[in-house]
Amino acid sequence: MTLKLLTAVAAVAGAAAFTFATMIALVEGTIMIVSIDELPLRIVAVFADVVLGTLLVVACIYLATRLAVRIVGVGNAGFPLPPDDVPSIGLQPGDLSKN
Repeated sequence: MTLKLLTAVAAVAGAAAFTFATMIALVEGTIMIVSIDELPLRIVAVFADVVLGTLLVVACIYLATRLAVRIVGVGNAGFPLPPDDVPSIGLQPGDLSKN
């Protein structure tokens, strides 16, 4: 139990550090882009900053989610079955296409 808690804390700290580093890199890149004098080069730099920034933020989200699923241990869980007390409405395959 202690190892799982330590792993969870390390995963949260790692994901937070990765996200913080990503934000710092994006701000630094934006500051550098503002100082570019040539308009075509600035447009390319803004486009690259948006693309790389999006990829980095998505990578942060993926990493945090993946680590959370691995730590909690529900990665191989099956889809839950519906409860038995839900009444069926009696539809048959193809009933909706008759309208």
